[in-house]
Amino acid sequence: MRLLLVEDDNALALTLSKVLREQNYIVNIAGDGEEGWEYAQAFTYDLIVLEVDLPKLDGISLCKRLRQASYDRGILLLLSQAAIAEQVKLNAEADDYIVKPFTAKDLLTRIKTLLRHHSVSGLRLLEWGDVCLDPSTCEVTYKGQLLHLSPKEYGLLELFLSHPRRVFSQSIILEHLWSFEDPPSPETVRAHVKGLRRKLKSVEADDVIETVYGMGYRLKSLPRTKKKKLKPTPTRFNQPWERSKGTMWRQFATVEQAVNALEAGHLTEELRKQAQQQVHKLVRALDKFGLVEGSRLAQTIENWLKFVNISTTRNSGKQRYRSRRRNYDNQIELPSPQLQQLSSPTNIQNLASLVALLSEELQQPPSASSGDVSSELEDNPTITVLKEYELTEDNRSDPLAPDQLPKKLPLILVIDGDVQLTQQLEREAVNWDMQVKVVLDPREARVVMDQEIPDVVLLDLMFPNYPEVGIALLKDFQNQYPQIPVIVSTQQNRFSDRVEVARQGGRAFLSKPVTPIQLLETVEDVLNQDRPSTAKVLAVDDDPLVLESIRHFLQPLGVQIITLEEPDQFWEQLEATGPDLLILDLDMPQFNGIELCQVVRNDRIWHGLPILLLCEHQDSETIHRIYQAGADDYIFKPITKSELVTRVFHRLERTKLLRSLGEIDQLTGVANRRQSTIEFKRLLHLSQRYHQPLCYALLDLNNLKQVNEEYGHVMGDRILKRLGQILRQKFRSHDIVARWGGKEFFIGMYGLNRQAGVRRLQEILETVSEEFDDCDLVQVTFSAGVAEYPKDGTDIESLYRAADEAIERAKAIGQDCVLPAQSLAGNISQL
Repeated sequence: MRLLLVEDDNALALTLSKVLREQNYIVNIAGDGEEGWEYAQAFTYDLIVLEVDLPKLDGISLCKRLRQASYDRGILLLLSQAAIAEQVKLNAEADDYIVKPFTAKDLLTRIKTLLRHHSVSGLRLLEWGDVCLDPSTCEVTYKGQLLHLSPKEYGLLELFLSHPRRVFSQSIILEHLWSFEDPPSPETVRAHVKGLRRKLKSVEADDVIETVYGMGYRLKSLPRTKKKKLKPTPTRFNQPWERSKGTMWRQFATVEQAVNALEAGHLTEELRKQAQQQVHKLVRALDKFGLVEGSRLAQTIENWLKFVNISTTRNSGKQRYRSRRRNYDNQIELPSPQLQQLSSPTNIQNLASLVALLSEELQQPPSASSGDVSSELEDNPTITVLKEYELTEDNRSDPLAPDQLPKKLPLILVIDGDVQLTQQLEREAVNWDMQVKVVLDPREARVVMDQEIPDVVLLDLMFPNYPEVGIALLKDFQNQYPQIPVIVSTQQNRFSDRVEVARQGGRAFLSKPVTPIQLLETVEDVLNQDRPSTAKVLAVDDDPLVLESIRHFLQPLGVQIITLEEPDQFWEQLEATGPDLLILDLDMPQFNGIELCQVVRNDRIWHGLPILLLCEHQDSETIHRIYQAGADDYIFKPITKSELVTRVFHRLERTKLLRSLGEIDQLTGVANRRQSTIEFKRLLHLSQRYHQPLCYALLDLNNLKQVNEEYGHVMGDRILKRLGQILRQKFRSHDIVARWGGKEFFIGMYGLNRQAGVRRLQEILETVSEEFDDCDLVQVTFSAGVAEYPKDGTDIESLYRAADEAIERAKAIGQDCVLPAQSLAGNISQL
């Protein structure tokens, strides 16, 4: 696991780093708050250990900034004063703290506790076939036989087993298993992979890790066995338990925090309410998993928190706590005589004991036979999915980090009797990060669909021996798997076939002959249409109840809602958030919705933003004013969910379509020059207002002309397309990635200085070099120049000249490198 240590005391930082690395943690060290922020932006950390008194940016401000940036892993504060520790932790939104001086044992205990709380699966066994890795003992066995692995080999295997379907490139492996301060060469990764394979082979486990051509390494797929309908077992029941365990530990952490504050004498009403809400969720969750004792413990704590009254005495200013009910012991059924003795609210220590018992219950495995859960599972095989959904529904605002979930490539099920075409499609799909499963006989299609659900289906309508089977399969798929898009191809381009395919829900129609590239382009377009994208909506209304209704209606559907009650702050919020749609109230004090709408329409950057107005009057004059101001639509108050959702998503879909046509480079999928220029000007305004650095980078692809001349423009387009995919994946969602024409790409990175921008581009260069390292074509790399606002220029033109000059210097010294603008010319970082 990777940790970030932010500590300005160099001697202490080195000592702590040594202790942590001896426990097989990967540790990066930052000497001040700003450097810590840059590290947190560039890498994914499982835990951050943070000194409070830091130069440049103090620890509390850094902690708050991390939480605002949706960092949801553990943060451990290092404090010098015990008296203010709990208050500092609450203000900083940290998970825990430790007061100096402390022992290495105490620090490691706190770190392991936080990692367990923020882990999806805790310290569960990791298994792949007969290979078993036990994180609690750091032991690896194969068919019960112990394997002796080096720390790096162990880390490699743990990384693969934690993400069984993910392909890891050499750069990603370096990022996960080596410290940033002293990274080895890619050859070191190959050597460790080779050593791990050799040790696995020594115990006859030689088919565990496979090399994915041009991409990296992953676990080899296990041989599939025919699935049988089994009765529920504790193992099956544990699947939703393991996925929900991390959420329950986070809920428990809030309760534990409130009890600690109660013991210290400064429990706030806000924290009490949060703890009561979280323990209420624990009551329901533990009951669903058959942990009756834990559920009753949580219910006891919930009632205790419900009846605790917080009052402030005027004399001392300290908070004191008393029970609202003296006969509380009779309010619920207690699970055992032991708890009856502990449940009295007159003693705060008893409550702490209840919390300790609840912690022990959370560490117990669930029982599938408790209550009536087992019988429900036997009667309804889908109940497990429903239970899991119910459990996580209350916690949608706290999603898992992307790297906690196993990533898999899209699976295409190809039902086509053309052997040559399907073989070409299988080979080509590797270059598109897709998997292909071929069914030559249409009669086997239903069986294959039952075994593994694909992401998309490619279906040939015409089979010589079964002329009607294509349409029949399309009907079956629509009835049984309506969520799976089906793309149809056929030799007969009849209009009646097109109508029938559209009638049966087909998503695309292609006439043969068709190339594998055309098929995969269509697949990618269909998948991109279905892929959920987080839309951002800014709602402005002086009525907080209306804003809360909008949030309640749209947020569960994946829409990010930013609300604003003060219209005089509208423009500042608009520039800071960059929404995809505006909802404006017509009647507001100071500035009304009509005026705000007109201001937006008069601005060159924002004039195309879709706008919905909320109004109470339904007369024709009001509606005329709304459209005359340039609004796209309106909604009458009081707002209903169905109308709001329909109108908002209709506008978002139309905006998405128009943007894909007018703002996206169709070949690479990144922004075009016009759109990226508009977005970069917005970032320039933000940098000027908030005095933040802004990086302007240009990438120029090397040897593309040679590829086009020797292998054709199809191959050149494929390289450009793949580069666009890599850039979209590697940069942050708020970074600007664009193609400015030909082989030139532009990157805008808000909040990063020149040095950090060069480092990011070097990582991308390494990824691109690895991507085409094993290719038989000419070497494909790029040269890049990085400029910083305002040091190298104050507008787009001057920044472009500075970055372009750096590219020319890069090409003059041999290409394949990233250089900063001229003011840092002496600091050349060449790969």
